[in-house]
Amino acid sequence: MAGKRISQLDVKTPASSDVIGVADPSTGIAGKSTTAQVLVAGFNQSSVISTGSSIAYTPTTINISVATNDLAVGTVGLVFLNVTAAVGLTGISGSNTSGKIIHIVNTGTNALSVKNEDVGSIAANRIRTASGGNLNMQTGHMLICVYDGTLSRWRVWMIS
Repeated sequence: MAGKRISQLDVKTPASSDVIGVADPSTGIAGKSTTAQVLVAGFNQSSVISTGSSIAYTPTTINISVATNDLAVGTVGLVFLNVTAAVGLTGISGSNTSGKIIHIVNTGTNALSVKNEDVGSIAANRIRTASGGNLNMQTGHMLICVYDGTLSRWRVWMIS
C-alpha cells in the first residue's frame, strides 16, 4: 500500500509489514503507520488497530483563572490547562461522543477542583467521579475522562 493516497485505499486487510495511511477526519491531516496487528480493518468506519509506533496528540492550551462551567475543548484529545487561580471545573463541552477520551494536564500554578455532578454545567457536560466527591487536581497532574453516552456524563477514568 505504500505510495497511495487515503482516497485510493481499498478494503485490503494490511499485513503486519504493510504501511497504512491514517487521517484525522476533521482536519484531513494524514500520516502513515506500520501495523503490528490489525484488529478491525475497515476504512469506511472507525477502526481499532494496534500500531508499531506511538500516537501523538497536538495539545491545545486553555487558560483559566475563574470557576469554569462547560470548559470548551472542541474536538481535541489533549488540553494543557493553565490554571492561574484556585478554581473549580464543573463540566466539559465539545464532541460529547460516547467513548471519546480527553486528557487534561494542569500546567498552571494552582490546583484545580474537579466538581462531581455540579449543576453549574448543563447535564450532558457534567463530570462524574468514581467516589462521588470532588477531586483536587494539583499542578503537573493529569485528568483522563471518557464520555459515557448512556449516562450523558464525562466519567473520570484516572487522575494522577
